Amino acid sequence: MKKVGLIGFGRFGKLIYEQLSKTTAVDVHDPWQSQKSEYQNIPFTDLPQVCTNELVILAVPVSAIPEVSQAIAKNLSSGTTVMDVCAVKKYPLQILDEQLPEGIYLLGSHPLFGPDSVQNSLQDHLMILTPYRIPAARLEDLKRFWTNFGIKIIEMTADEQDRLMAWSLALTHFLGRSLNNLPLPDTVVATKDFQNLIQLTKKINRDTWELFEDMHRFNPYTREMRKMLLENMQSLKEKLDEISDSSVTAG
Repeated sequence: MKKVGLIGFGRFGKLIYEQLSKTTAVDVHDPWQSQKSEYQNIPFTDLPQVCTNELVILAVPVSAIPEVSQAIAKNLSSGTTVMDVCAVKKYPLQILDEQLPEGIYLLGSHPLFGPDSVQNSLQDHLMILTPYRIPAARLEDLKRFWTNFGIKIIEMTADEQDRLMAWSLALTHFLGRSLNNLPLPDTVVATKDFQNLIQLTKKINRDTWELFEDMHRFNPYTREMRKMLLENMQSLKEKLDEISDSSVTAG
């Protein structure tokens, strides 16, 4: 694939552009970022032009999928593959399935990397692919496209991905956001585990609130995860309070 279209030029869209443009021509559309002087060398173009590409990547928030899908529907040609990169899968794919014509192929993806984890290349980074409405031959072409950048592909259904991400991703971000509001000391007298915790908290909070909100709002399994987490925390707190109270009484 010699050329792709990219819609969205936020932190992740910028990363995708930087990596793909090493070997592939990329048309970019983002009306907000295209006005910024620091991006004057980026090949921004209008929406119809981006949609002429064989592969169109939607690097936009989950909450923007309905609006974007409506905007591109009339500009896409039959045989075009539309690929989202959202951390949630069931919701965006359902919207794209409803909004885009039948001749448009749909491929869900969740790159398990980002601006903070990618250094010089995508080598050995993971990407979940969720085939949704796409011929087997086209899917194989796109798998080869991404593996040529060194990416390791994992296939799973939208439901499997959302169940897994409720715990492996949404839980991590939930804890990171919670810790960000605590008076964690900045001290050299700290264990390695505490230092790792501080770094994780800083990394997570560099992502936008919108990303955090969307991964909880649109993943149907995160509510149960939060419920179980808080119930277990409360149970643990009560056990420790009980031990502390008994120690004071004994003293």
